[in-house]
Amino acid sequence: MIGMYNRYISDYPNQVHQLNFSILQNYHILKNGDIKYQAKKFDVNWKNYEKTGKRHIVNFLIRDHFSGCFYAEIFPIDEVPTIVDFLYNAWREKTNFEFCGIPKTLILGRHVVERFPMIYNLEPNAGVNIELATNGFATGIRSLKDWENNIAYYSYYENYKNISGFQANVEIICRDLNLRNSGKSEPNLLKWVNNQPKGKLVNDQAEFERLFESQK
Repeated sequence: MIGMYNRYISDYPNQVHQLNFSILQNYHILKNGDIKYQAKKFDVNWKNYEKTGKRHIVNFLIRDHFSGCFYAEIFPIDEVPTIVDFLYNAWREKTNFEFCGIPKTLILGRHVVERFPMIYNLEPNAGVNIELATNGFATGIRSLKDWENNIAYYSYYENYKNISGFQANVEIICRDLNLRNSGKSEPNLLKWVNNQPKGKLVNDQAEFERLFESQK
């Protein structure tokens, strides 16, 4: 609803997306590339991660506020791609997951725009309202906890235990998670699909990348 985004109200799928960019606190990567879970959380942040002696995992997650449907990817902290690459994967049409479309409003943390300032170019180039989050819940923390808890489950399987194999199958993993019955009226993905999602589609990667360029 126009003028009410500070209260995070949405009326349809792809009206408001929430973006999370964070370091996973219970996981790191072994020398062979396998994902390792530990019950005790790391005391790790963007300032001290190089001092821990571990190869940490970085998470990108985008959540549709209306439906709760989300798409996420994980990367070694020393191989973090640009935000453009992640958002292209999140918003394009996908083979194994219906979720797609550029939202009207994107809520994200200040640390995201400080690291990826080109994201502000979505405002003039794609008509996306960029809004800074006022708290952790605004960046999709509910879905982040679900995502983090299930990484251990999926990485138990042989094809998913290595971070490269896990990342290669994130569409399948995200679809499975968003189709689960969590006690709501309907699963996240069905709520997204069944409520006429709007949002511009840009499937050509070069065209999508131009949305992040400064127009002089």
